Amino acid sequence: MASPLTDAEVHTLVDGYTRWYHRIEVRPGIVTPGINDSALHLQSLDLPADCSGLRVLDLGARDGFFSFEMERRGADVLAIDYLPADRTGFSIAAALLQSGVTYRQANIYHLDPAEIGTFDIVLFLGLLYHLPDPVGALRIVRRCCTSSMYLETLVIDEAVPMPDGSLVPLGQLDERLLSVPLMQFFPGTSCNNDPTNYWGPNIRCVEALLEETEFSVSRIVPLGRRAVFQCHAVSRPRAAHYLDAATGRGSL
Repeated sequence: MASPLTDAEVHTLVDGYTRWYHRIEVRPGIVTPGINDSALHLQSLDLPADCSGLRVLDLGARDGFFSFEMERRGADVLAIDYLPADRTGFSIAAALLQSGVTYRQANIYHLDPAEIGTFDIVLFLGLLYHLPDPVGALRIVRRCCTSSMYLETLVIDEAVPMPDGSLVPLGQLDERLLSVPLMQFFPGTSCNNDPTNYWGPNIRCVEALLEETEFSVSRIVPLGRRAVFQCHAVSRPRAAHYLDAATGRGSL
């Protein structure tokens, strides 16, 4: 059996990767220097404390904070990200935590429940606004989800990016817009200088998207420019029928 790493060796491994996103405690008192306050976001999700016997799908897992947390709570976890594990901090954190989480490099649009199975809980965190086709992605998520889904995303209710670069509350433009399902398109690098940011929905739009793709929203937590949605998988055959027809999976 290999000798356990010293704290200095752990620091060397952590410092060897320079693009940490999640803050993960890989050893008591040693936390990866991510820009995302992962522990704070975890509190807003209000995930089940005991996930024993549950299958969990973590979409856009990145460095794996939420995957490892769900594993710690007893779940069997599949982590999905479009990058290979060694191009994020996942491989380092998994090794230091001696994690058994399964990691798969895949694009959400290529996921098939016939191949990966279905899941009691799906984590869909910080991903929706990066997807060119959010409705198509949510339909795939729904096919993989048998019970609960937690979605966290950028929203524009408190800050609509304007052409001059300023941010204006949506209600300041017109209070009625807060209750209209709206989604702002971000061309090029217009949102945070990031070409992978495509859409900025308002909260009502996210609700409508979820309802249309066979989810029921039970809890919404506004967090300034972001929001959390706790959802449950439901059956809405009529909505599914028309989406199937619109996307070539069925006919009218």
